[in-house]
Amino acid sequence: MAVEVADRVYRLGAPLVNWFIVEDGGRVTVVDAGNPNQLGQLAPALASLGRSMADVDAVLLTHAHGDHLGSSAHIKDESDASVHVHEGDAALARGEAHREYERHYIRDLTRLFAWKALLFFARGGALKAPPVAELSTFGDGEQLDVPGRPTVIHTPGHTDGSACITLDDRGVLFTGDALVTLNILTGATGPRVMPASFNKSSAGALESLTRLEGASASTILPGHGEPWARSVSEAVAEARRVGPS
Repeated sequence: MAVEVADRVYRLGAPLVNWFIVEDGGRVTVVDAGNPNQLGQLAPALASLGRSMADVDAVLLTHAHGDHLGSSAHIKDESDASVHVHEGDAALARGEAHREYERHYIRDLTRLFAWKALLFFARGGALKAPPVAELSTFGDGEQLDVPGRPTVIHTPGHTDGSACITLDDRGVLFTGDALVTLNILTGATGPRVMPASFNKSSAGALESLTRLEGASASTILPGHGEPWARSVSEAVAEARRVGPS
């Protein structure tokens, strides 16, 4: 069953990773695509809304790491949906480039929570998400012609092509991994940037928070952690206070 977290916006996934359905006029945009093995959540969620895979017009990626690229290729095959990603992550989504991190995750495996997260993503197929050969790319500031008419805010740092997505008429900001509310290595909660083991540049990720300060959203939907129902400026201030990890 799809869980509504904002006006015609529904949350899928598991505690460690979120992805979303946006419904608009009987058509659907999927925002991110979870772990590859979570594809089975989509059809029942759509059915609970009176929709089917045939109603999915687009998959919109906040970035191209495997737990967000996820089942995009399968959704595209089953629904003929277009898959969209920022041009900075297009090569990564196509499988033509490799992930880049500023710190190797092996240093974080002294924590039990980190082991649980690693096993979750490994078993979920996120380490080998199928690439998507045919993509549409977007740039900063674009309003996309897909259900929900989302607008792009480029927020590099986690990856070169990390982007946040706004639904201005619904007060929603999808932040992907540019701003999360769960540290997936320690279990700590509250707004923050991702740990260095997952960022190309933590300094860049923190700098990109400035680009979110003008957003008027009343609901932040992150890639990891619970929704944030206070102001964007408060979330950004808290993430800066927490700093890199």
